Amino acid sequence: MKSSENFIEAIRKYLDSRAESDNLFAIRYADPSKSLSECCQFILNEVKRQGVSVMTNDEVFSLATHYWDGDCTAEEIGKPINCKVVISKDQLTEEDKATLKEQAMEQFKQEQLRELRRQSQPKAQPKPTATAPKAEAEIDTIPNLFDEL
Repeated sequence: MKSSENFIEAIRKYLDSRAESDNLFAIRYADPSKSLSECCQFILNEVKRQGVSVMTNDEVFSLATHYWDGDCTAEEIGKPINCKVVISKDQLTEEDKATLKEQAMEQFKQEQLRELRRQSQPKAQPKPTATAPKAEAEIDTIPNLFDEL
């Protein structure tokens, strides 16, 4: 299925579900003078007019509803636009799930390897500080009760 077919199908599913739950919309949705392809054409031209390249599902569905609710003129509908439409998927296909699982397994392996390498590296010994001899010198200067005066 091409991306534009996915787009049309997503709009159709939304409008069908909206018509099932809203009787007034169902009457307008049954208007024979309007078509799903013209609705999609209206949406694409409106996206172009707005100068955006990304819209949320709600914004797109709102435009589709506006097309069916209003009396859109031919000027508002615009000319057909040749473009690629990418839609978000609500559910992953089995192929998508397999790909994501492979990526997660690879990421897990890499993290485990990094942890093993970190644990197997010899730990650096702390370097002696210059304060140790000074401490011994101080001990020598402390008076002792058994020393003769």
